[in-house]
Amino acid sequence: MTRTLIILIFSFLATAGTNAAALLPDSLAVQAPDSVAALPTDSVTVSQPDSVTKPAHRTPRKSTPVDIDDDKPREILHFYDKHGNALAEPVRFLAVLDTVTKPKSKPVYPLFNGWTLGVNFGDAIFMAAGQKHGSFDIWADVSLHNWFFPVVEAGVGFADNKPEENNYSYTTRPSFYAKVGMNYNFMYKSDPAYQVFAGFRVGFSSFKYDVDNVTITDGYWDQTQSFSMKGLKASAVYGEILAGIKVKIVGNFSLGWNARWHMKFKVSSKSSSEPWFIPGYGASSPFSFSLSAIWRFGQKRIDPDDPGISSNTL
Repeated sequence: MTRTLIILIFSFLATAGTNAAALLPDSLAVQAPDSVAALPTDSVTVSQPDSVTKPAHRTPRKSTPVDIDDDKPREILHFYDKHGNALAEPVRFLAVLDTVTKPKSKPVYPLFNGWTLGVNFGDAIFMAAGQKHGSFDIWADVSLHNWFFPVVEAGVGFADNKPEENNYSYTTRPSFYAKVGMNYNFMYKSDPAYQVFAGFRVGFSSFKYDVDNVTITDGYWDQTQSFSMKGLKASAVYGEILAGIKVKIVGNFSLGWNARWHMKFKVSSKSSSEPWFIPGYGASSPFSFSLSAIWRFGQKRIDPDDPGISSNTL
């Protein structure tokens, strides 16, 4: 009686354990105690329901092996200051981006920046070298922003030419001429004592000239006749395109040099002859060169980076 009761109790516990194990995965299955496994097989039967199946087998993902060389030395980044010295650690800084893509061409000098007086003596050098005519003038300009320079020139020109290969002599009495124009300074943001410029002039002159010792030889009669034309009057309007430089010598004194290309607009004469020389224009060549002594007055030199603070009167 007692043995039968014990068997029924163990049989009930085994059955309950089997049903609980059937509801769990294989990994969580609970094994029966050794004491139950030791029971006779004909009295206790443990079975697994057919509805429970093993989970599908998963294939692990393939990974690409990475070769790591433990012996390879590590690369070290170095940071340097503006003097080239290595820093122990990087320094944080703020960079200000320059958003200006094109510098503005506005002037840095005031509208009126003084004036200039000059004396043109270049023809004195050329006459010493054999030139037979000369034009000497004084001129003045006004500095507008150190950029544009309205110019006025006034002078006297004369000529005395007796060419050996020709049968006449040509003389122009000292005559007045005047020019007006404008210079454009390419270095308008720099020191006014230095300039690289281009410009134009419009000139006018009214003058008298003489043509003497004109000889005409008649080969048939073997006779030579000579005559002269004196006091011939003429006037001319002409233009010039020029380019030049100006450099400081000392203090407010500078020297300037320019080359000019001339063009005649209108030449009128009360005689049948055409004047060989025009005061201020020159002779037959359309090119001329001039050299000037220059004095500057009231001009200021300004630092373009700080026009409101740094300024000096030249």
